[in-house]
This record gives sequence, C-alpha cells and structure tokens, in this order.
Amino acid sequence: MTDIYNYHEKESYPSHKGAIAGLFIVFAAFIAYGAYSLSNLWTQYGSAIILLIDGTGIPTFFLENLVYVIGFLGAIIIFTILVALGASVLANRLGGTLIYIGAIFMNIMAWLGVLLLVAVSGWNFSILATSWPIMIPGIFTLFITILLFTVFKERVRRAGEIIKLTGQVCLDEKGVFVPPLLTMIFTLVSAVLFAGIIFQFTPLEVLLGTEDLTLENGWPLGVGLVLYLFVTIFFYNFSYGTTSGMVYLYMRGKDPALGDGVKSSLGVIGGLIVLSILSVFIMLIRIAIQALTRKSGAGGRFAGNMASGIIGIVWFYINYFTIPAMVAEELSATKGIKRSVDLVRKNFVDVIIKETAVRWGFGVLAFFVFVSFAAGGAVIGWFVTSGDVLLTILVTVLFVVFAAIPSTLILRTFDIVYVTLLYVFIRRKEGDITGKTAIPSAMSNEMESAYTRAKELQ
Repeated sequence: MTDIYNYHEKESYPSHKGAIAGLFIVFAAFIAYGAYSLSNLWTQYGSAIILLIDGTGIPTFFLENLVYVIGFLGAIIIFTILVALGASVLANRLGGTLIYIGAIFMNIMAWLGVLLLVAVSGWNFSILATSWPIMIPGIFTLFITILLFTVFKERVRRAGEIIKLTGQVCLDEKGVFVPPLLTMIFTLVSAVLFAGIIFQFTPLEVLLGTEDLTLENGWPLGVGLVLYLFVTIFFYNFSYGTTSGMVYLYMRGKDPALGDGVKSSLGVIGGLIVLSILSVFIMLIRIAIQALTRKSGAGGRFAGNMASGIIGIVWFYINYFTIPAMVAEELSATKGIKRSVDLVRKNFVDVIIKETAVRWGFGVLAFFVFVSFAAGGAVIGWFVTSGDVLLTILVTVLFVVFAAIPSTLILRTFDIVYVTLLYVFIRRKEGDITGKTAIPSAMSNEMESAYTRAKELQ
C-alpha cells in the first residue's frame, strides 16, 4: 500500500505539473472575471459610493482614530492566537469532559423554547398538546444524549481521548491552523468576486424577482457560479488535505512543516480536482432542485429543500474520510471515495459520535472563545476609554463580533485534526499502520480499552 510516510522518508513527493497548470488557468479565469465585474461596477457606481461613504463620516473617523484602529486590529490578532492556544490546552486537558458539558448545554438550549412557552402561558402544560412540534428538537437531543452515555458510552470515552490528542496535535504542530485560516480569507475574497459577477451580469429585474432567470440572460452568471463553486471548494479541499497530511505525518512520528502538508496535497492534486468537480456537480443538482420547486407552493418548497438537504448529507458522509485517505494512501478521487465509504460503513457509530457529542464538545470551546473575547474587549475598552461605560460596551460588542473569526478557525481546524486522528486510529486497529505512533502510551491504552469494550458490546 502506498503511504505518504514513505514519500516523507525519501523527501520526494509526486509531481503533477500539468494538473497544477490547468488549475492555475481556472483560478486566473475566475479572478479575472470577478475583477472585471468589480471594475465595471466601480466605473458605474464608484462616485456615488464614495459620496455615500463620505456622508457617513466613516473615513474621517478612521483617519482621526487611526492609532486606535490599528491597535484594535492588533489586539484581535493577538487574541486570536491566544484563544487558539487556550482552546487547544482546554481540549488536551478536559477531553471527554467537554462532551458532558456540551451535552448539558445542548439539552438546555433544546428545551429552553419549551420552558419559555409554558412560562408565558402561566405554566399551563396543556398548551404543549397543540404546540408539540416545538418539543421535537428537545426530544431528539435528549434521545441522542441517552444513547451516547449508555449504549455508546465506551465509544464516547474513546472520543474524549481523541479530543485530548486533538488539542495536543494543535499545540505541537501550530501550522495546522494556517490552511484553514487561508481558506477563510480566500472564501471571503471569492465571495466578493462572485458578488461582483452577480451584480454585473444579472439583470435588475431578475435581482428584484420581477423576471425569471433564463439561459439567455443568465449564462454569464452560470459561468461565474460554476467557477466560484469550483475554486472555493477546491481551495477548501486542498487546505483540508494540507492540514490532514501534517497530522498524519505527525502521528507517524515525524515532525512535519507546513510545506510537507502542501506537498502532501500536491501529490494528489489531480484527485482533489476530480473530487471538487464532483462536489460542484452535486451542488448544482441541489441548486436546481430548489429552483425547480421554488414556485410549487409551500409543500413543493419543503420537498425540494428536503431532497436537497438529504443529497447534501449523504454526500457529506460518503466523503467523510475521503481526503485523509487520498492524502495518506495516495489514492485517486474514486478510490478515495470508495475507501471512505468502507471506513464509514464499518465505523458509523464513531462518525455519528463525532458529529454529535464531539461537535457539542467543540461548541463549548467556541463559547470559550466568545467569552474570552468579550472579557478581553471589556478590559481593553475600559482602559482605552478611561472608564467610559458606553464606549467600553461598544468595544466589547466589537470584540464579540470579531470572535466569530477565531471561533470558526478553531472549530474548522479541530474538525480536520479529529477526523484525521480517527482515520489513523481506525487504520491502526485494522493493522494497516504498524510501528510507533505519536499517541502517548497511557492514552493509547485508554483508547484501545474503550475500543475493545465497545466492540464486545456490539
């Protein structure tokens, strides 16, 4: 079996110059298309936009408070680094405790609406007989929680150990945060470029909903949509492969740099291109279903949204381990998908635990990020404004808003790291990976004990 570990040992990775050249052309075409659209829009509306912005006084405010603006951005960057490291430490120290806290929090949130409804009605519980749909999320969450901590408690215990290892990997290999961060930046840039394409090439009547989008008036938008979906999805897949490659090499006892992760993704760039094309095709099918059922009444729209959602969920689970398998085992897209399907089928409970219990635990870390930013913003605001309460509140609110950036970054990175670690552990139990790994002996014993116990209970 081909393994990226061997390429790292030889310091020689596969090269795919043709695929890279073709990819460069596609990216350049999208950027040029978007830049052309934005340029035309600026020529038409630039003067009006400048007058509008000047009228708000925003440029004057920024110029007069340039030092504070730079300081604010610097504080955001420093806080992002600190909370990322803090979240990694919490994950490494708490592990499964995060799952318990997350489960409690999720159940409280799921039942909060029900409690508020009953409280507003004067504690008239009979109102639930006519408003029973409001209890569905709470019942589902409670049911999942009971399953997790009874039938699947051993697997949850193992998931807690993988959370600990996730934190350890992020602390030891801080470069794993870089690809998801670059993805966030590129996603924002590509969204701006696509917005330019939309407003430049879509007739005003279509935007206002008074005219239908047809092939004749919509093909420029269609071309832009396909390019936008491809470059955005590919960049995400490449980023995923880069971080996953670093984690895999780390788990094989190496000390990978960011460049090793990039080379790992470049080694399967052809497969990543094919996977991205397939994902675009799936996305276009989902968009087409929603468009066809949009004017079919409430029932038709509901059916269309359901069908689109089901297709999205199935595609998500089919490709759960696709990129880690492609990168680690040097597989093509089709073989990577087959490998992923096989791994998900054999370890479906572990996958579901990741998408429920572990995600709840990571949600606790996201909450920690927002609280940290709120506290930091309050302290900075208080000192900078010399104790002005209103301005301190304003600075605190701004910090909380910007907390969405590190929160998204941490959750995305932890997701990739966790799934890759789960993939490594599964392969190790199957005997595909032998020899020493970076799992500490105490943690390895705990994970294997939980795994063995879980298998006995099946």
